[in-house]
This record gives sequence, structure tokens and C-alpha cells, in this order.
Amino acid sequence: MKYLLFLVLMGTQLLMAQNACSPYSEMDEENPISKWEFSGNFGYYKASSYHAEFYNAAPYNVNNLNYVFGNTYWYNDIKNDFTEYANRDSFWVEEYPTKMKYNAAMMGGFSLRYNRSEMVSFNLHFNFAKLHLIDIVNFQVYPAYPGEVESYVPCEVFGTESRSNIDFTVMFAFSPEKPFSAIAELGFNLNNALVKESRIRILGYDYNLVDVYGSGGYVPNTGNDGFTVRQGGIGFGLSSAAGIRYRMSPDFAVEWVMNLYYTRVKLEGYEEEYGMHYGTLLRLVMSSRMISQL
Repeated sequence: MKYLLFLVLMGTQLLMAQNACSPYSEMDEENPISKWEFSGNFGYYKASSYHAEFYNAAPYNVNNLNYVFGNTYWYNDIKNDFTEYANRDSFWVEEYPTKMKYNAAMMGGFSLRYNRSEMVSFNLHFNFAKLHLIDIVNFQVYPAYPGEVESYVPCEVFGTESRSNIDFTVMFAFSPEKPFSAIAELGFNLNNALVKESRIRILGYDYNLVDVYGSGGYVPNTGNDGFTVRQGGIGFGLSSAAGIRYRMSPDFAVEWVMNLYYTRVKLEGYEEEYGMHYGTLLRLVMSSRMISQL
């Protein structure tokens, strides 16, 4: 359904483009819209669940629970914790998250716009969001607790990611001479994903799923805090938006838009597939004349 919505939105904007390429009319010269405009953007962003699977700690991911269990010191600590807090010394992973999702996040940024005409504008958008996600890895313990056939200990697996979106778009406007007008955009997206953390919390203790210690591994009481590991990178795809504009004056307008992104995100193991991301933004648009008078 989301892919159909994306195609309908693109088709609508292409139809708009057929009648949108005339220069400013003579009437506009009496009260012209500034060629250059700037906006501050504030809103909401929801990333595709496909890329969220990167954080589920499963063995097929670069950040996985086997890395933690493979360290003798960590494994012994975990075994002691199961013995002390769960009262069981036999345990194993029964289930990894299969439908991990990003939480909705606040998104903010700014835009630069060149108005080719009242109906056609070229935009450069910069927007940023900090994404969080959390789910459960189920450990089965043996023997089962009294009254249970099988017993499980749920442990949180979580991650944090920064996501930047840069959009190069063409915007089309319906009835731009009126205070309220419909607007739509279509363009190209560049995004930058950066993994800030990928961890699992087992019985109250956090373990880093990112290999920051290299071949030597974690050794306690050595003063080695590990090194910085950068995971993520540049992805690309399509960007679109549709919404309404309320122009209060030639120098100030308020826009509300719904965004759809169909993009690749560079997270190892997931960078070859496209995902659908969406959000909504409120833009406060000011002309270059207004900014120069501030």
C-alpha cells in the first residue's frame, strides 16, 4: 500500500509539472515573491522497519550476541548472573526479534529554496533525526520453573542511530496566487546513517554488541576502553512530499507536508535493499528580504 501511495504521489507531481514552468507574471511584479527563501523545519520521522533488523543481535548480523558469548570473561559474568538472579545455570537463546522497529523520532532542520516561478521552485532540504529502537531477546532456562513447561528470561536489545537526510527536490504549487495552496515535491535523497550504540541488557547488565576491542577482545582491569568503530555511511534514493501552504505575505509562509522516502540506508548487510520511510514537517518559510531585515 505504501509503495502504491508513493507511485500515485510521483504521478501527480509529474502531471503538475506540465503547466508549472511559466515565469513570473506581470501581476507578480507589483508584489513579487522573493527568488530566494529559507525555512526552519520541525516534525516527525518514522524509519523503515527493514533496516531495524540490523540491531536484533542475531548471528547473521555484524553486531551479534555470539560476539558477547565468545568472550570468556563476559560469558562467565552472564553465567554467574543467571545462577544468582534467575536461579538457573543452564540457558540459551531461544528467540531473536523478528519484527524490530524504529521508534518514531523528532526531526528538524532547514531548507534553501529558489523560486523559478510562482509554481515551480527548487529546494535543498537538510533534516536530522536521532532514532531509537528496543525489542526482546528471549533466553530459555533449564530446568523450567515450577508450574511451567518451558521458562524464559526476556532481555532487552536496543540501539541508537543518527540519520541525516539531504533532499534535492522540485516543488510544484497549485493556485499559488491564493493564500492557501497545495504543494508537492519530487526529488533525490542522500542520507547518512551513523550507529551510535548497539547493545543487549542481560539481567540488568549492558553488553556492547559492537566489536570495539579487536582481535585481543575484552580483558578486565587492563584500562582498555576499546577504540571508536564507525558503522553506517551514505545511502540514496527518492524523496517526495505533498502538503499545503499558507502564505501570510510575500515574505512569510507556513507549510505543512507529508514526506515519503524510498531509499537505501548503508547499514552492513542491509544496504542493498530499499526501504520506505515517512514523516511530516512544519516549515516556517522566510524570504531573503525578511532575513536581511532581521
